[in-house]
Amino acid sequence: MRHARSFAVTSLFAAALCAACSRSSAPGSTDGGAQARPRYGAVMAEVGRRWELAGRAATANRFELAAFEIGEIEELFTEELARAELPKEGPSAQLPALASAWLSAHPKALEQAADKRDGAAFAAEFARASATCNACHKASDHGFLEIPTVAGLGVPSLDPLPAAAASAKGTTASR
Repeated sequence: MRHARSFAVTSLFAAALCAACSRSSAPGSTDGGAQARPRYGAVMAEVGRRWELAGRAATANRFELAAFEIGEIEELFTEELARAELPKEGPSAQLPALASAWLSAHPKALEQAADKRDGAAFAAEFARASATCNACHKASDHGFLEIPTVAGLGVPSLDPLPAAAASAKGTTASR
């Protein structure tokens, strides 16, 4: 009898464990197991990493890699950013329209310059696209995320600010 009760308890525990592990979403969620929406900031961090790589690749005359990274950025904009949860801080309602405008204005020109192995054209479009990024960051109260307009530099820009500019932006040298 004792063995039967132990077997029943073990079986019940195993069944509960299997049922819990088969859930693809948290208990009580109403997403029906759908994949969670990505965070806007996490997607943009990936965009920034790839933007830096694209710029560095172009300045090294590795245009195939630069074009690849621009294509990856396009995918991030269309597949991830489009469904990402908007940031809770700062004004964010305009972000989808701004992202769409960036997507329609810049990647094609960058890919064409890379395909032609035209470093000057790539650099010029990179500067225009980066300026658009910076305008969006400012519009969403994220102007501190400064994208260099020169290809090949780190993203975001971490160049030191003059002391007066740092104070105006709410930072100090002691931070």
